[in-house]
Amino acid sequence: MKLLYVCTHQIHNLTPLFRELHSKDKIKFKVIYWQRLQSKFHDPEFNKDINFGVDQFSGYNFTCLFDEERDTFDLSFLFKLKIIPKFISLILKEEFDTIVFHSYTFPNIIGAITAKILRKKTIIRSISYNLGKRTVIKEILRNIYYRFSNLFFDEYWTCHELNQDFFISYGAKKKNCTLIDHCQGEYIKLLNNDNSILLTRDEFCKKHNLPNNKRFIFFAGRFIERANPKILFDAWAETDFKDDWYLIMAGNGKFKKNIEVSAKKNDVKNLIFLEFQNQNSMVNFFQYSEILILPSGWNATNGNIASEGIQFGCALIVSDMVGLHPEFVKNEVGLVFDVNSKDELIKCIKILTKNENLLNKYQKNARGYGKFKTPEHSANLIIKALNV
Repeated sequence: MKLLYVCTHQIHNLTPLFRELHSKDKIKFKVIYWQRLQSKFHDPEFNKDINFGVDQFSGYNFTCLFDEERDTFDLSFLFKLKIIPKFISLILKEEFDTIVFHSYTFPNIIGAITAKILRKKTIIRSISYNLGKRTVIKEILRNIYYRFSNLFFDEYWTCHELNQDFFISYGAKKKNCTLIDHCQGEYIKLLNNDNSILLTRDEFCKKHNLPNNKRFIFFAGRFIERANPKILFDAWAETDFKDDWYLIMAGNGKFKKNIEVSAKKNDVKNLIFLEFQNQNSMVNFFQYSEILILPSGWNATNGNIASEGIQFGCALIVSDMVGLHPEFVKNEVGLVFDVNSKDELIKCIKILTKNENLLNKYQKNARGYGKFKTPEHSANLIIKALNV
């Protein structure tokens, strides 16, 4: 059986899954990228050039419709129009049995229509949900677009409960929905290949100028509105938490400078700001942080970094806009707060920094649930779903 997987560009948390699928004897696997990104590329939301430190092109077969390397991804309407003829031509020429589309972009819908004409099996993978406020007009347009698009998909690969609800709300049948956990990172292989990546605690603290006598709470991400770092900063700045806890805020984005200025002006204690961290560096932040906070304001349709942190036993505090928050509650790996309530966030931080037994319980459960967020597990679920 030959499986094609279509992506707009290289996505660092999917590459490990692709390598894992390539290793499976039961399928022939190939990725179709719209475009080819440099390993170091400009991310407009981080507002800087970044490199996740992931080898994006080795260990699996792929084709780029536009093969010239780019320093930033292009998802403009004009570029999507350019994609269509190349995409249709590839689908007509390529030998395959099943094709997976990673998003509902309109070139992918046209690709799905083409594949259905050829009587191929089509699958949609869209990390989406229905949370958040939208205008009536936008809701109507979403309803029309997604319901029309779903006419051309045979199956729907879901990543959590809210994602399944999204598909069903636009016409998908529950019997055609299959849970395929959205994997994050390839940390097991990374550490097996080079254990020196994992620093000692002393080395880690010295490298990042962190106090070795503190316990760490970690935030990493984009300092932008939808990531909502300001609510975390405000909660930390305005509340006297236990002095043995220390907040690390790592990342970049347009709000970071203002938050740093506010922290300095108000002499906020037990807080440090760090730059964007790549995959190798993140290993140590996950290893030595006890709590990970994801305060996302909107469009955190999965909760990627939380899925990484739990693999190292981080207890979680997440907003109710994080897609995986029902699963985090069900699996007892952390606490959820109302995204509009700073007081609830403060309460959650106080609970986990004061209740040692509860913190230990969540950390233990996090390691267990984290095993479902590895590329090995996701690849096995895909093989099972394909019935090969």
